[in-house]
Amino acid sequence: MLVEAGPGTGKTQMSALRLAGLIRRDLSPGQVLVLSFSRSAVRTLTRRLTVVAAADAHIVEELRYVSVRTFDSWAFRILRLLGNDPSELLRRAHDENIAAVTNAITGPAREVVRQLIGDRRHLIVDEFQDLPGVRGELVLALLDLMAPPGQSGCGFTILGDPAQAIYGFAADKGAMTPRQYWDKVQKLYHGELRIHSLQVNHRATEPLAALSAQLRSVLLGSLPDEEKLKLIRTVIAELPEQSGSLDGLGSESGSKAVLTRTNGEAVRVLQNIMGPGVKGPEAPVRIRAANYASLPPAWIAGLLRPARAPTMPRMQFDRIYERLASIWDDEMRKRLELPACEVAWARLMQASGAPADGTSLDLAELRARLAWPDSFPDDQPLVDDALIVTTVHQSKGMEFDIVTLLDRSADDDVPVPDAPGEEASVGYVGVTRAARALRRSGGDELYPAPRDWKFTGGRSRLCHWRNGWLNLEMGQPGDVDPVGFVDPTLHGGKAGVDDLQAFLLENARTLEGHKVMLCQKNVEGKVHWTIHLQDDREPGRLLGRTKSQLTYDLLHVLHDRGFKLPWRIFNLRISAVGTLTSDAECALEEPDRSSRLWLGVGLFGTGDFKTVKRPAK
Repeated sequence: MLVEAGPGTGKTQMSALRLAGLIRRDLSPGQVLVLSFSRSAVRTLTRRLTVVAAADAHIVEELRYVSVRTFDSWAFRILRLLGNDPSELLRRAHDENIAAVTNAITGPAREVVRQLIGDRRHLIVDEFQDLPGVRGELVLALLDLMAPPGQSGCGFTILGDPAQAIYGFAADKGAMTPRQYWDKVQKLYHGELRIHSLQVNHRATEPLAALSAQLRSVLLGSLPDEEKLKLIRTVIAELPEQSGSLDGLGSESGSKAVLTRTNGEAVRVLQNIMGPGVKGPEAPVRIRAANYASLPPAWIAGLLRPARAPTMPRMQFDRIYERLASIWDDEMRKRLELPACEVAWARLMQASGAPADGTSLDLAELRARLAWPDSFPDDQPLVDDALIVTTVHQSKGMEFDIVTLLDRSADDDVPVPDAPGEEASVGYVGVTRAARALRRSGGDELYPAPRDWKFTGGRSRLCHWRNGWLNLEMGQPGDVDPVGFVDPTLHGGKAGVDDLQAFLLENARTLEGHKVMLCQKNVEGKVHWTIHLQDDREPGRLLGRTKSQLTYDLLHVLHDRGFKLPWRIFNLRISAVGTLTSDAECALEEPDRSSRLWLGVGLFGTGDFKTVKRPAK
């Protein structure tokens, strides 16, 4: 089946119904593989499944783990099963791993991959228009492996919308276009395909649905790409202006989003909305942009930190769960997003590489796999009550009641795009995320967005100099030392560590968005920063410390310009409280010495500090 579906026409609903129908008939969850482009699209599909499938909770849970994956996490899993070192895979770019799987399928390891895929009877591919380059080639290789044209094999369902193709920039020069991939599938399976087109917009109000249909017909028509872009920009420029400043958006009812063109703009919008307060606005605000480190769920450490033995039998886990669940009130369980006991056990077993119905949890295996992208479902925390700040690209697969587009296309410094057709589709995707209200903001209250600063190893950070201040993106993987949250020498002994862990557990969600301050500390000639809750302009409660990666990157930016490392760094925010682990040699107290699982925080935003010249020699 090939399904072309515009925004709001029920593509996700159809995917969920298709999946539920397959399983209601003859297939088990393990016989279906669903691959999607983004974590947000996977999250949306997973949530829809729980509504339409009317399936046993165990089936829905198995689908989340075994069958519904992003291309990135599925490629990681296959390469790992082929014997690749997980630590090496984590160091490589996603595209490298995906290309390696394609090479394995088309090379001498073809039969081995077929065996690893197992008895799959149906393949569902979502957002096919956004799979140019390595992901598109992987889909074609998978189809040839699992469903060769004209031969018996598994079935497949491919869904997409050529009008929403916005990731062509990620493909190598000379790669096929999304339409060419679409046409190639039709040609390969001519006579074997059922082709459907979904036209009716069920998401948006009548005026917004009419606007979507009008723009889609233009994008799929024969106008030159430059004319398509001009029309899209004209439509966006004529949208109602956002009344008041962006920081008033969080108080509106319904799901809300501010969509930007770049990660740098998203960071600036976020800073504007969060305001000067140390706790941020009362309504929750979340960012879905840039390269911030995501943490495994906090409930894992909440349940397993007390463990002293290397393995935990199921009976012991049930007792721990029952005791803690009776202590934690409903509000805390909600903040932790604590699954039911059966579900929690199944997730931990799957993450540790054991069967979901296993009887003993190996904590060492769980710790080793905690950061693997295929260890936990490719979803994101529920944010129905939050204002989301994200880029248009990150918003694919998401929908909101109210959308504000940050439109700076009229600015003098906005360059003419190299691919006007794709840029027109970007605008179209932004317009079609809204269900109830669509507005624009010129972002006049935002000073220029930061630009990428490149570092060795392929890492980049958003960076902006302004009036002697430097704003540098922080909170990337490797910036924060996980041991810092349980180091007795940092927190004044075991009592201080236990007090901090209890504080993080109690405030797992309320700390999100809180400002933190970094204070320089020099230990035996090595510089790092301690992480504190920010109390006005002063350091408050001590949380943890940074790692050398942040020190080296700051030196890279500052040293050649004659500046010294800052004593204090302001205005970073806490992204989440989550589970951390480390095998680093350090003098930990119990239970951390045994369990090696504890709570910590992730950071996001830009760290701001006044640059100071080094004294002349």
